[in-house]
Amino acid sequence: MKDIQVFTALDAKVKPAERLDILILSTEGAAQMKTYSDLEIIKEAFPGKKVAAMADRLFNQDHTLADTLIRRVRIAGIESPQNVGGKASTITINLTEKSTGEDLKGSTSYYAKIGGKVVVQITTSEEAPSDAQGLAKLFEGTTFTEDNVKFDAKVEGATVTYTSATRTPISGYTEDIGLYKDAGCMESMELTGATVSVSSGTADVTKAEALIAALDELRDQDDDFYFVLADVTDEECVTALCKWAQETEPTEAALGAGVEDHRKMYIGQIVGNKSYVNAYGRSIVIYVDDFSQWADAAWLGCVGPFWPESVTWKWKTPDGVSVADLRDSERDTLEENRVNFMTAEYKHEYMKNGICGDGNFIDNVLGADYITYQMRENLYGIFLSNPKIGYTDAGFAVVASGVFAALNRAVDLHIIARDPEDDTGVYTVVIPKRADATDEQARNRQMPDIEWEAQLEGAVHSAKVRGTLRVTLNT
Repeated sequence: MKDIQVFTALDAKVKPAERLDILILSTEGAAQMKTYSDLEIIKEAFPGKKVAAMADRLFNQDHTLADTLIRRVRIAGIESPQNVGGKASTITINLTEKSTGEDLKGSTSYYAKIGGKVVVQITTSEEAPSDAQGLAKLFEGTTFTEDNVKFDAKVEGATVTYTSATRTPISGYTEDIGLYKDAGCMESMELTGATVSVSSGTADVTKAEALIAALDELRDQDDDFYFVLADVTDEECVTALCKWAQETEPTEAALGAGVEDHRKMYIGQIVGNKSYVNAYGRSIVIYVDDFSQWADAAWLGCVGPFWPESVTWKWKTPDGVSVADLRDSERDTLEENRVNFMTAEYKHEYMKNGICGDGNFIDNVLGADYITYQMRENLYGIFLSNPKIGYTDAGFAVVASGVFAALNRAVDLHIIARDPEDDTGVYTVVIPKRADATDEQARNRQMPDIEWEAQLEGAVHSAKVRGTLRVTLNT
């Protein structure tokens, strides 16, 4: 061993800044998802398109209370979604000849089993059919309903075509037909000379459905974004995006089944409809008089730079957004319907009320998402950096340290409240003991659940001041 040993570790790596991952979706032409940090390049890539105007609003929020501005955004483009009519399903029976094991009888009911799924009753007249066309004619006017889809028959010559009453896809039909004496299809008439073809239809696709399908296809390629803006303003599409955003948060059962958590937040705007209702969580809808102000992008650009610090979204005044022309009763309606809007009270202009469609305040939802994200990242880091975590009380405490770190970070970011007496975060964490684990959990190396609970810091959104002013006369 050397008498003198010197080792120097360098701890000067640049830590990446925490910032929102924002996607702006353009519906004015296909464009690969790409990250931009220069507004001029965006305008060159999307000349005259709405997405360029949205990015302009997002970036140019000089009067934000934050000490920085958003300067990074992802943009992807899809072709303009359209309503597309579907087509009906059909089952076609070609009776090339009337050939059965025994002759048909007059005034008798028979049963055709079609596609291995449905049974249709046909009845001969006083005289049994003498050829294929006569046999086909027996199907005229027959109907059946299978899998909640109704089919009606039409006969041309020796061809019977069953067509669905709705434009609906079907499945499970085989391309065969049998003729039987009984409804149970046990006594076969040994029909030959008949062929069956099945054509599955397609459902109607609305513009909104096409939009969501295109967005989900983008997610299959790259799902690494959080906030979503889109250049659509019609109610059908805005509502569809609100519903889509709500459904991106997996349930506990889905997480247990292996579904990855790639939850999203959507912010959009509604033009003109002062009675619009937002009923979906994870979505922020703003009422505007003029869509071209892109109030959604402006508001996000105004408040987004604070992230991950918890700040109230109410009381902010995004640049370039004018006060909506609303009567008091219309403002009340929008508030009841969980729709945000730019308002003016006593000559002070600001956004109101900073709320999502399920009634949660935006900052609370973002805070919960951040804790979820940070806790997951911490736990992955712990497992990846330790050669082994023992199935012991000490090992459980190592895992729980990731939970404590995330909660303490949330306290610093004003997401979780501080105790006014000792200035510590108001949260509790229950770390399981080795003795709490079942034999099955131990065999599967599964740690019992860590339970935690925290109090949100919240924010003041309104105030009422009462006082009395007195005058005392000196005598």
